[in-house]
Amino acid sequence: MKKLLSAIMTIAIMMSLSIPALAAGFDDVGAEHPYKTEIEFCKDKGYVKGVSDTIFNPDGNLTRADFSVIWCRMLMMREKNHTFMDISPMTNYYDTSAIIMYSLGVINGTSPTTFSPQGNLTREQLAVITQRTFDLGEENADDYMIYTDHETISDWAREGVNSCINAEVFTGLYPGGQNFNPQKAVTRGEICKLIYYVMQPAYTVSIGTLSGGSITATPSVARPGTTINLTITPDTGKQLKAGTLMYNGTAITGTSFVMPAEDVIITAEFEDKPEAALESITIKSGPERVSYTVGEVLDLTGLVLTAEYSDGTTKDITEGYATDPAEGTELSTEGTEMISVSYSEGGVEKSTSFTVVVSAEEPET
Repeated sequence: MKKLLSAIMTIAIMMSLSIPALAAGFDDVGAEHPYKTEIEFCKDKGYVKGVSDTIFNPDGNLTRADFSVIWCRMLMMREKNHTFMDISPMTNYYDTSAIIMYSLGVINGTSPTTFSPQGNLTREQLAVITQRTFDLGEENADDYMIYTDHETISDWAREGVNSCINAEVFTGLYPGGQNFNPQKAVTRGEICKLIYYVMQPAYTVSIGTLSGGSITATPSVARPGTTINLTITPDTGKQLKAGTLMYNGTAITGTSFVMPAEDVIITAEFEDKPEAALESITIKSGPERVSYTVGEVLDLTGLVLTAEYSDGTTKDITEGYATDPAEGTELSTEGTEMISVSYSEGGVEKSTSFTVVVSAEEPET
């Protein structure tokens, strides 16, 4: 059974690579609709039809009957009624599709004797059906826990959910870190999104030869439209050279890009990191003594500066700075006196200041 399904899907995927020109879209699927591309893809392939010539109803619930018909079309199985005169024809438009899907073990009834064609297909049912159709394996039995409401996923559906997560077929549809709502009905737009995604071949992300650093890509295998995140790690004393991060010669802004419909190679250049330049100094700790009597000398004991550099680093300065007036200078003028502090490094000088108070005579205790 699985070999049969695999062969069917191989043919389907090969044919899906030849996409006909897009026909007129639906009035209720505008340019801003998140599944516009996917719905038009499925329409042009003949997998789905609108509820009328101009209306698709993307947010409408998907019935089990309609799902069976759509899935049959996607698998390139004849869903039309027979024309044999000596055999009773199927009554409903979905009868043939439902029987085919059931006979292949893709979809079961809601009981041993009922199919519930007008019942809604739920998200957890879709996960199990997708697993069966594409023979998806389960790598981690706990993957379903990425959903905040994972405890509400039925026991019988957890392996299917795990498999769909492993195969990334829920990418852009039911992301982790949110509620999965396993018993919620699948919408007509959502089924188009899933079909579009599984019909797209996966491509690889490779890292070209680098010198001076390393780059990793997540994920390293993805379908078109997937966001690829890059982690860039320069070697000590190196930095990424501006404008050199690219995939297949296309510049990457930031550290991510959207996967195109082709294998990509990431290239970049690293350069020597310039020495950090002194940008400013501030008073971290003032001197222990800031009150004087006329005639006493300036004492800078306890003064600590903080130097800030262009690379964001800092360091404390306890010596090598200069003040005006200098330490040991007699303070002869009553009042508040400004003490200027300067510090030089790498040919760059920065300054700051603090004040002391000079009294006419020593106050009484």
